[in-house]
Amino acid sequence: MKILIVSEVFWPEEFIINDLASEWSKMGYEVEVLTQYPSYPQGHIYSGYNNKGYSVQDWNGIKIHRFPFVEGYRDSTLNKFLNYLYFIYGGKKITAKLGGHYDCIFVSQSGPLTVAFPAMKLSKKYNVPMYIWTFDIWPDVVYSYGIPKCWLTDVILSWVIKRVYNSCNKIFVSSKRFKETIGRYTSKPMLYAPNWLRRVCDEKSDLHLVADKFQFTFAGNISRYQNLINTVRGFAKANIPDTILNIIGDGSYADNVRKVVGELKLENVIMYGRKPFNQIHDLLTQSDVLVLPLMANSGIEKTEPFKIQSYLRAGKPIFGILNGSGKDIIEENNIGICSEPDNVADIARGFREVMSFAKEHSDDVKKNAHELMVERFNKDKIVKLITDALSNTSENE
Repeated sequence: MKILIVSEVFWPEEFIINDLASEWSKMGYEVEVLTQYPSYPQGHIYSGYNNKGYSVQDWNGIKIHRFPFVEGYRDSTLNKFLNYLYFIYGGKKITAKLGGHYDCIFVSQSGPLTVAFPAMKLSKKYNVPMYIWTFDIWPDVVYSYGIPKCWLTDVILSWVIKRVYNSCNKIFVSSKRFKETIGRYTSKPMLYAPNWLRRVCDEKSDLHLVADKFQFTFAGNISRYQNLINTVRGFAKANIPDTILNIIGDGSYADNVRKVVGELKLENVIMYGRKPFNQIHDLLTQSDVLVLPLMANSGIEKTEPFKIQSYLRAGKPIFGILNGSGKDIIEENNIGICSEPDNVADIARGFREVMSFAKEHSDDVKKNAHELMVERFNKDKIVKLITDALSNTSENE
Protein backbone atom coordinates (compact mmCIF):
# COMPACT_ATOMS: atom_id res chain seq x y z
CA MET A 1 0.00 0.00 0.00
CA LYS A 2 1.28 3.48 -0.90
CA ILE A 3 0.25 6.20 1.58
CA LEU A 4 0.57 9.97 1.36
CA ILE A 5 0.52 11.72 4.74
CA VAL A 6 -0.46 15.40 4.76
CA SER A 7 0.56 17.23 7.93
CA GLU A 8 1.66 20.71 9.03
CA VAL A 9 4.39 19.11 11.14
CA PHE A 10 6.72 16.16 10.73
CA TRP A 11 10.19 14.99 11.71
CA PRO A 12 12.45 16.51 13.04
CA GLU A 13 9.51 18.17 14.80
CA GLU A 14 8.41 15.80 17.58
CA PHE A 15 4.86 14.66 16.88
CA ILE A 16 2.96 11.39 17.06
CA ILE A 17 2.50 11.29 13.27
CA ASN A 18 6.24 10.47 13.03
CA ASP A 19 5.60 7.23 14.93
CA LEU A 20 2.68 6.24 12.73
CA ALA A 21 4.65 6.88 9.54
CA SER A 22 7.56 4.83 10.90
CA GLU A 23 5.29 1.93 11.82
CA TRP A 24 3.77 1.88 8.33
CA SER A 25 7.23 1.95 6.78
CA LYS A 26 8.29 -1.02 8.94
CA MET A 27 5.20 -2.92 7.71
CA GLY A 28 6.53 -2.54 4.18
CA TYR A 29 4.17 0.23 3.09
CA GLU A 30 5.52 2.98 0.83
CA VAL A 31 5.09 6.20 2.80
CA GLU A 32 5.42 9.79 1.59
CA VAL A 33 4.76 12.99 3.53
CA LEU A 34 3.63 16.43 2.38
CA THR A 35 4.63 19.06 4.93
CA GLN A 36 6.33 22.42 5.42
CA TYR A 37 9.92 23.03 6.47
CA PRO A 38 10.38 22.38 10.22
CA SER A 39 9.71 25.33 12.52
CA TYR A 40 7.66 24.21 15.53
CA PRO A 41 7.36 25.54 18.23
CA GLN A 42 9.30 28.78 17.77
CA GLY A 43 7.95 29.61 14.30
CA HIS A 44 11.43 29.94 12.78
CA ILE A 45 13.35 27.64 10.46
CA TYR A 46 15.40 24.84 12.03
CA SER A 47 19.18 24.91 11.69
CA GLY A 48 20.31 23.06 8.58
CA TYR A 49 17.19 23.92 6.57
CA ASN A 50 16.41 26.70 4.11
CA ASN A 51 12.84 28.03 4.09
CA LYS A 52 12.76 28.42 0.31
CA GLY A 53 11.29 26.48 -2.57
CA TYR A 54 10.33 22.83 -2.84
CA SER A 55 12.63 20.02 -1.75
CA VAL A 56 12.51 16.27 -1.14
CA GLN A 57 14.11 14.65 1.89
CA ASP A 58 14.52 11.01 2.93
CA TRP A 59 14.01 9.95 6.54
CA ASN A 60 14.39 6.23 7.24
CA GLY A 61 12.98 5.34 3.82
CA ILE A 62 10.12 7.84 4.07
CA LYS A 63 10.06 10.47 1.31
CA ILE A 64 9.25 13.95 2.64
CA HIS A 65 8.00 16.66 0.26
CA ARG A 66 8.68 20.06 1.85
CA PHE A 67 7.60 23.60 1.03
CA PRO A 68 7.99 26.97 2.84
CA PHE A 69 6.05 28.37 5.80
CA VAL A 70 5.44 31.96 6.94
CA GLU A 71 8.18 32.94 9.41
CA GLY A 72 7.19 34.27 12.84
CA TYR A 73 3.73 32.71 13.03
CA ARG A 74 4.11 32.14 16.77
CA ASP A 75 4.59 35.86 17.48
CA SER A 76 1.93 37.29 15.19
CA THR A 77 -1.74 36.44 14.74
CA LEU A 78 -1.55 37.82 11.22
CA ASN A 79 1.44 35.61 10.36
CA LYS A 80 -0.31 32.60 11.89
CA PHE A 81 -3.35 33.20 9.67
CA LEU A 82 -1.13 33.78 6.62
CA ASN A 83 0.69 30.51 7.34
CA TYR A 84 -2.63 28.64 7.36
CA LEU A 85 -3.42 30.11 3.94
CA TYR A 86 0.06 29.40 2.64
CA PHE A 87 -0.24 25.74 3.58
CA ILE A 88 -3.31 25.51 1.36
CA TYR A 89 -1.61 27.37 -1.50
CA GLY A 90 1.79 25.66 -1.24
CA GLY A 91 0.30 22.25 -0.55
CA LYS A 92 -1.95 22.39 -3.61
CA LYS A 93 1.00 23.39 -5.81
CA ILE A 94 2.97 20.34 -4.65
CA THR A 95 0.05 17.92 -4.99
CA ALA A 96 -0.22 18.98 -8.64
CA LYS A 97 3.31 17.58 -9.07
CA LEU A 98 2.74 14.40 -7.06
CA GLY A 99 -0.09 12.92 -9.10
CA GLY A 100 -2.54 10.25 -7.98
CA HIS A 101 -0.44 7.09 -7.61
CA TYR A 102 -1.44 6.59 -3.96
CA ASP A 103 -3.71 3.99 -2.42
CA CYS A 104 -4.84 6.43 0.24
CA ILE A 105 -4.24 9.91 1.66
CA PHE A 106 -3.98 10.37 5.43
CA VAL A 107 -4.35 13.85 6.96
CA SER A 108 -2.93 14.48 10.43
CA GLN A 109 -4.74 17.54 11.78
CA SER A 110 -2.88 18.89 14.80
CA GLY A 111 -3.62 22.51 13.82
CA PRO A 112 -6.18 24.08 11.50
CA LEU A 113 -8.71 21.88 9.73
CA THR A 114 -7.74 23.62 6.48
CA VAL A 115 -4.60 21.45 6.42
CA ALA A 116 -6.85 18.95 4.62
CA PHE A 117 -7.48 21.17 1.58
CA PRO A 118 -4.45 20.01 -0.47
CA ALA A 119 -5.38 16.39 0.31
CA MET A 120 -8.97 17.00 -0.76
CA LYS A 121 -7.83 18.30 -4.15
CA LEU A 122 -5.71 15.20 -4.77
CA SER A 123 -8.37 12.84 -3.46
CA LYS A 124 -11.11 14.30 -5.66
CA LYS A 125 -9.01 14.53 -8.83
CA TYR A 126 -7.73 10.94 -8.70
CA ASN A 127 -10.51 9.30 -6.66
CA VAL A 128 -8.10 8.30 -3.88
CA PRO A 129 -9.60 7.43 -0.45
CA MET A 130 -8.92 10.11 2.16
CA TYR A 131 -8.82 9.90 5.96
CA ILE A 132 -8.27 12.43 8.73
CA TRP A 133 -6.92 12.04 12.27
CA THR A 134 -8.15 15.06 14.20
CA PHE A 135 -6.58 16.42 17.39
CA ASP A 136 -8.37 19.80 17.54
CA ILE A 137 -12.11 20.19 17.29
CA TRP A 138 -13.62 22.88 15.08
CA PRO A 139 -15.41 25.27 15.48
CA ASP A 140 -14.83 25.29 19.26
CA VAL A 141 -11.05 25.63 19.16
CA VAL A 142 -11.25 28.48 16.60
CA TYR A 143 -13.36 30.57 18.95
CA SER A 144 -11.01 29.75 21.84
CA TYR A 145 -8.27 31.61 19.91
CA GLY A 146 -10.33 34.80 20.22
CA ILE A 147 -11.99 34.79 16.79
CA PRO A 148 -15.30 36.69 17.20
CA LYS A 149 -18.38 34.48 17.04
CA CYS A 150 -21.01 35.86 14.67
CA TRP A 151 -23.24 34.66 11.83
CA LEU A 152 -20.50 35.21 9.24
CA THR A 153 -17.82 33.18 11.07
CA ASP A 154 -20.43 30.50 11.78
CA VAL A 155 -21.26 30.24 8.08
CA ILE A 156 -17.61 30.15 6.97
CA LEU A 157 -16.54 27.61 9.59
CA SER A 158 -19.55 25.38 8.94
CA TRP A 159 -18.71 25.38 5.23
CA VAL A 160 -15.08 24.40 5.93
CA ILE A 161 -16.00 21.70 8.46
CA LYS A 162 -18.65 20.07 6.28
CA ARG A 163 -16.46 20.19 3.19
CA VAL A 164 -13.47 18.58 4.93
CA TYR A 165 -15.26 15.84 6.86
CA ASN A 166 -17.58 14.91 4.00
CA SER A 167 -14.51 14.45 1.78
CA CYS A 168 -13.22 11.70 4.08
CA ASN A 169 -13.89 7.99 3.93
CA LYS A 170 -13.33 7.68 7.68
CA ILE A 171 -12.54 10.07 10.51
CA PHE A 172 -10.24 9.17 13.41
CA VAL A 173 -10.87 11.17 16.59
CA SER A 174 -8.30 11.56 19.36
CA SER A 175 -11.03 12.24 21.95
CA LYS A 176 -14.33 10.46 22.49
CA ARG A 177 -16.05 13.83 22.99
CA PHE A 178 -15.21 14.88 19.42
CA LYS A 179 -17.77 12.46 18.00
CA GLU A 180 -20.82 14.44 19.08
CA THR A 181 -19.54 17.72 17.59
CA ILE A 182 -18.33 16.20 14.31
CA GLY A 183 -21.58 14.26 14.02
CA ARG A 184 -23.45 17.56 13.56
CA TYR A 185 -21.63 18.10 10.26
CA THR A 186 -21.26 14.65 8.72
CA SER A 187 -22.51 11.08 8.87
CA LYS A 188 -19.12 9.64 7.89
CA PRO A 189 -17.89 6.81 10.17
CA MET A 190 -15.73 7.82 13.14
CA LEU A 191 -13.22 5.70 15.07
CA TYR A 192 -11.64 6.56 18.43
CA ALA A 193 -7.83 6.68 18.05
CA PRO A 194 -6.27 8.52 21.01
CA ASN A 195 -2.69 9.64 21.46
CA TRP A 196 -0.15 7.17 22.72
CA LEU A 197 2.95 7.99 24.74
CA ARG A 198 5.95 8.73 22.55
CA ARG A 199 8.77 6.70 24.12
CA VAL A 200 12.30 7.99 24.42
CA CYS A 201 15.48 6.70 26.04
CA ASP A 202 14.99 7.98 29.58
CA GLU A 203 17.84 9.65 31.41
CA LYS A 204 18.28 10.65 35.03
CA SER A 205 17.75 14.36 35.53
CA ASP A 206 20.41 16.58 37.05
CA LEU A 207 17.54 18.10 39.03
CA HIS A 208 16.70 16.41 42.34
CA LEU A 209 13.45 17.37 44.05
CA VAL A 210 13.63 17.88 47.82
CA ALA A 211 12.80 14.52 49.41
CA ASP A 212 11.42 15.83 52.73
CA LYS A 213 8.79 18.06 51.06
CA PHE A 214 5.53 16.98 49.42
CA GLN A 215 6.11 17.59 45.71
CA PHE A 216 3.41 18.80 43.32
CA THR A 217 4.71 18.93 39.74
CA PHE A 218 3.49 20.38 36.46
CA ALA A 219 5.54 19.56 33.35
CA GLY A 220 4.75 20.85 29.88
CA ASN A 221 4.13 23.83 27.65
CA ILE A 222 3.14 27.06 29.39
CA SER A 223 0.49 28.98 27.48
CA ARG A 224 -2.61 30.74 28.77
CA TYR A 225 -4.57 27.56 28.08
CA GLN A 226 -2.64 25.73 30.83
CA ASN A 227 -4.39 27.92 33.43
CA LEU A 228 -1.26 28.10 35.60
CA ILE A 229 -2.08 31.49 37.10
CA ASN A 230 -5.23 30.14 38.74
CA THR A 231 -3.25 27.04 39.70
CA VAL A 232 -0.60 29.15 41.46
CA ARG A 233 -3.24 31.29 43.18
CA GLY A 234 -5.03 28.15 44.39
CA PHE A 235 -1.78 26.68 45.70
CA ALA A 236 -1.06 29.92 47.56
CA LYS A 237 -4.55 29.96 49.05
CA ALA A 238 -4.21 26.33 50.20
CA ASN A 239 -1.11 27.40 52.20
CA ILE A 240 -0.02 23.84 53.01
CA PRO A 241 3.20 23.54 55.05
CA ASP A 242 6.14 21.55 53.66
CA THR A 243 4.87 21.46 50.09
CA ILE A 244 6.43 22.62 46.83
CA LEU A 245 4.84 23.30 43.46
CA ASN A 246 7.35 22.60 40.68
CA ILE A 247 6.64 24.13 37.27
CA ILE A 248 8.82 22.51 34.61
CA GLY A 249 8.57 23.93 31.10
CA ASP A 250 8.42 27.14 29.14
CA GLY A 251 6.16 28.91 26.71
CA SER A 252 4.44 32.12 25.71
CA TYR A 253 2.79 32.62 29.13
CA ALA A 254 5.73 31.74 31.38
CA ASP A 255 6.60 35.36 32.21
CA ASN A 256 2.99 36.03 33.25
CA VAL A 257 3.15 33.10 35.65
CA ARG A 258 6.52 34.25 37.04
CA LYS A 259 5.03 37.68 37.67
CA VAL A 260 2.19 36.23 39.77
CA VAL A 261 4.61 34.00 41.71
CA GLY A 262 6.69 37.10 42.48
CA GLU A 263 3.69 39.24 43.44
CA LEU A 264 2.48 36.55 45.88
CA LYS A 265 6.04 36.08 47.24
CA LEU A 266 5.76 32.31 46.88
CA GLU A 267 9.09 30.76 47.79
CA ASN A 268 7.61 27.28 47.51
CA VAL A 269 6.67 27.66 43.83
CA ILE A 270 9.73 26.91 41.70
CA MET A 271 9.86 27.51 37.96
CA TYR A 272 12.67 25.47 36.43
CA GLY A 273 12.21 26.30 32.76
CA ARG A 274 12.43 23.72 30.00
CA LYS A 275 14.16 20.41 30.72
CA PRO A 276 15.22 17.73 28.20
CA PHE A 277 12.25 15.59 27.20
CA ASN A 278 14.08 12.36 28.04
CA GLN A 279 14.54 13.55 31.65
CA ILE A 280 10.88 14.40 32.31
CA HIS A 281 9.89 10.87 33.36
CA ASP A 282 12.55 10.89 36.10
CA LEU A 283 11.22 14.20 37.43
CA LEU A 284 7.62 12.96 37.37
CA THR A 285 8.54 9.83 39.32
CA GLN A 286 10.30 11.99 41.94
CA SER A 287 7.00 13.81 42.53
CA ASP A 288 4.10 12.92 44.84
CA VAL A 289 1.24 14.40 42.77
CA LEU A 290 1.19 15.51 39.13
CA VAL A 291 -0.77 18.66 38.31
CA LEU A 292 -2.86 18.84 35.12
CA PRO A 293 -4.50 22.27 34.67
CA LEU A 294 -6.46 23.54 31.66
CA MET A 295 -8.59 26.65 31.29
CA ALA A 296 -12.37 26.38 31.11
CA ASN A 297 -13.16 26.40 27.40
CA SER A 298 -15.58 24.28 25.39
CA GLY A 299 -13.07 23.40 22.67
CA ILE A 300 -10.22 22.59 25.03
CA GLU A 301 -12.47 20.58 27.34
CA LYS A 302 -13.34 18.19 24.51
CA THR A 303 -9.70 17.27 23.90
CA GLU A 304 -7.82 14.59 25.80
CA PRO A 305 -4.73 16.36 27.20
CA PHE A 306 -1.54 15.21 25.47
CA LYS A 307 0.44 15.06 28.71
CA ILE A 308 -1.92 12.65 30.43
CA GLN A 309 -0.09 9.64 28.95
CA SER A 310 3.29 10.71 30.37
CA TYR A 311 1.60 11.30 33.74
CA LEU A 312 -0.01 7.85 33.60
CA ARG A 313 3.32 6.21 32.85
CA ALA A 314 4.76 7.76 36.03
CA GLY A 315 2.00 6.03 38.02
CA LYS A 316 1.43 9.00 40.30
CA PRO A 317 -1.90 10.52 41.44
CA ILE A 318 -3.11 13.34 39.18
CA PHE A 319 -4.65 16.59 40.38
CA GLY A 320 -6.80 17.75 37.48
CA ILE A 321 -7.72 21.42 37.43
CA LEU A 322 -9.99 21.05 34.44
CA ASN A 323 -13.34 19.96 33.05
CA GLY A 324 -14.28 17.73 30.14
CA SER A 325 -12.40 14.76 28.70
CA GLY A 326 -9.41 15.02 31.03
CA LYS A 327 -11.67 15.09 34.06
CA ASP A 328 -13.56 12.06 32.72
CA ILE A 329 -10.34 10.02 32.46
CA ILE A 330 -9.13 10.98 35.95
CA GLU A 331 -12.39 10.42 37.81
CA GLU A 332 -13.71 7.38 35.93
CA ASN A 333 -10.45 5.51 36.49
CA ASN A 334 -9.83 6.68 40.08
CA ILE A 335 -6.35 8.04 39.39
CA GLY A 336 -6.80 11.39 41.12
CA ILE A 337 -9.24 14.17 41.94
CA CYS A 338 -10.35 17.31 40.07
CA SER A 339 -11.21 20.94 40.80
CA GLU A 340 -13.04 23.63 38.88
CA PRO A 341 -10.51 25.57 36.77
CA ASP A 342 -12.13 28.99 37.32
CA ASN A 343 -12.59 28.63 41.08
CA VAL A 344 -9.45 29.46 43.08
CA ALA A 345 -11.06 28.35 46.36
CA ASP A 346 -11.95 24.99 44.83
CA ILE A 347 -8.41 24.63 43.49
CA ALA A 348 -7.10 25.25 47.01
CA ARG A 349 -9.47 22.58 48.33
CA GLY A 350 -8.21 20.21 45.66
CA PHE A 351 -4.55 20.71 46.61
CA ARG A 352 -5.40 19.80 50.20
CA GLU A 353 -7.59 16.80 49.36
CA VAL A 354 -5.31 15.26 46.75
CA MET A 355 -2.55 14.98 49.37
CA SER A 356 -4.77 12.66 51.41
CA PHE A 357 -5.84 10.83 48.26
CA ALA A 358 -2.20 10.23 47.31
CA LYS A 359 -1.33 8.79 50.69
CA GLU A 360 -4.36 6.47 50.76
CA HIS A 361 -4.58 5.33 47.12
CA SER A 362 -1.05 5.32 45.67
CA ASP A 363 -1.07 1.56 44.94
CA ASP A 364 -4.51 1.71 43.29
CA VAL A 365 -3.44 4.66 41.16
CA LYS A 366 -0.35 2.84 39.91
CA LYS A 367 -2.44 -0.22 38.98
CA ASN A 368 -5.22 1.78 37.29
CA ALA A 369 -2.75 3.97 35.38
CA HIS A 370 -0.96 0.88 34.06
CA GLU A 371 -4.25 -0.65 32.90
CA LEU A 372 -5.13 2.56 31.04
CA MET A 373 -1.78 2.55 29.27
CA VAL A 374 -2.17 -1.10 28.25
CA GLU A 375 -5.82 -1.02 27.21
CA ARG A 376 -6.71 2.50 26.06
CA PHE A 377 -3.47 4.25 25.11
CA ASN A 378 -1.63 1.27 23.68
CA LYS A 379 0.39 2.26 20.62
CA ASP A 380 0.26 -1.17 18.94
CA LYS A 381 -3.53 -1.39 19.29
CA ILE A 382 -4.12 2.12 17.95
CA VAL A 383 -1.77 1.66 14.99
CA LYS A 384 -3.55 -1.61 14.14
CA LEU A 385 -6.98 0.03 14.37
CA ILE A 386 -5.98 2.83 11.99
CA THR A 387 -4.13 0.53 9.58
CA ASP A 388 -6.98 -1.99 9.42
CA ALA A 389 -9.46 0.80 8.70
CA LEU A 390 -7.31 2.10 5.84
CA SER A 391 -6.71 -1.36 4.39
CA ASN A 392 -10.37 -2.34 4.50
CA THR A 393 -11.52 0.83 2.77
CA SER A 394 -8.78 0.70 0.13
CA GLU A 395 -9.64 -2.91 -0.72
CA ASN A 396 -13.30 -1.97 -1.17
CA GLU A 397 -12.63 1.00 -3.46
